[in-house]
Amino acid sequence: MLAPLGVFLLGGERAKTTLGDWKDWAAQHNVAVMAVLFFVLGLKLLGDGISILTS
Repeated sequence: MLAPLGVFLLGGERAKTTLGDWKDWAAQHNVAVMAVLFFVLGLKLLGDGISILTS
């Protein structure tokens, strides 16, 4: 979350290009990013559930 803010504050004029490239990449890979996010959240919930059952 802080990386784009840091680039914006420290990058000056070049930050517009960098942030635009990051935005384009995120838009093109949205499905993969969301799949990884939901997979990690699912593993967290599964681990929490297993730990509750075993305690």
